Amino acid sequence: MTSTGTVRLEVDEDSGGKVATLVLDDPTRRNAMGRAMYATIPDLVAEVDGSPDIRVLLLRGEGREAFCAGSNIAEFRDHRLGDAHLGYDEVEHRATDALAACRVPVVACIRGACMGGGVGLALAADLRYAADDALFSVPPGFLGIGYPLDSVERLLATVGRSSAAELLLTARRLDAYEARRIGLIHDVVTADQLDEVVAERCTTIAALAPMTLRAARAALAGRPDAAALTEACFHSADLVEGITAFEQSRRPQFGNR
Repeated sequence: MTSTGTVRLEVDEDSGGKVATLVLDDPTRRNAMGRAMYATIPDLVAEVDGSPDIRVLLLRGEGREAFCAGSNIAEFRDHRLGDAHLGYDEVEHRATDALAACRVPVVACIRGACMGGGVGLALAADLRYAADDALFSVPPGFLGIGYPLDSVERLLATVGRSSAAELLLTARRLDAYEARRIGLIHDVVTADQLDEVVAERCTTIAALAPMTLRAARAALAGRPDAAALTEACFHSADLVEGITAFEQSRRPQFGNR
């Protein structure tokens, strides 16, 4: 059975086009990801990368019941048995890599279920904020599949070996507060406050110097271009603008140059 879900890109005009949102949209399956949905993500991220006005990408699920309940198990018999899994896993890998390599910071807004492949998508984001009704688990052991190695590596880097081992080896569910305690997410707020809090975080990020954020993200990821991106900040018009704005006691207007 093939998923009928979609992934769509929305640009918030109220933010001056600086905030874009990637929406995982299959609420009848709690936004479980089908192969075609994963395949859409790299092209949508490329749109963000090609839009100089966009300063931050928000990742969320459609509706209030789930961020993403994982990959669509209805597709597994056709796409994840035997060598068929290789093509599926490559599509999933390209999706998470595209998010992790996005030109702008990626913020995950998580409510309800965040399971399996949903955790993998969230781990590709720079920042993760959750409602107090969020539930997290990494349950491949219930099915007998192998969890994607890139997601294992991101989980290990995010929560450390001890917590990663417990998540992978017990498949138990964590509530939002325990997820915050182990470092899987950055903050927990009430479900009614989540959208407002995340919007405020995105507005804050969108107002900062894009070149500085790009260099910081490269350094955090250990990318080889981190030094060059950091050096470029010192030769940028944005640095001149930042110093001038400080001297004039006004907010800087960064131009990403």
